[in-house]
Amino acid sequence: MTEDNDDELHPRLMMLAEFDGEIEGRLKFHKSLYQYRNTEADSEDWSFRREEHGPLDPGFSSRMQSYEDLDMADVDEDREPHRFRITDKGERFVQGLSTGLSKLKEGFDEKQGAMSKVASRNKDRTGSEIEKDEDVQKAKEEPYQTDV
Repeated sequence: MTEDNDDELHPRLMMLAEFDGEIEGRLKFHKSLYQYRNTEADSEDWSFRREEHGPLDPGFSSRMQSYEDLDMADVDEDREPHRFRITDKGERFVQGLSTGLSKLKEGFDEKQGAMSKVASRNKDRTGSEIEKDEDVQKAKEEPYQTDV
């Protein structure tokens, strides 16, 4: 995904919606986004950095702050694990975006299906459990602070 596609598809907000509007834990959120990114044919255009606990999305914090500023998401970082929630406004945005892109963008339904599959698999798992998955472990084998 290029940065332009990233802006157009809003995968972070859409992933939050796929998790029934709430994700508990930054690690769980990052690893789920990474696994979704790996399902994409153009995945090399959306880079993750290899950090201490594996791949992290470097644009995550600023994008989530933007969603919070627009009242589309709530980010609770005051306690551990961090909690991310989509607001009603964010949910309406995602629904409208999904409806529009499914009609206008070829391949969007497959992308949305892939995201739904990742969310379904990870909903009842912790970030630490997801971190043990083979694809995340493979990324952890890469040199520290490189793009994966």
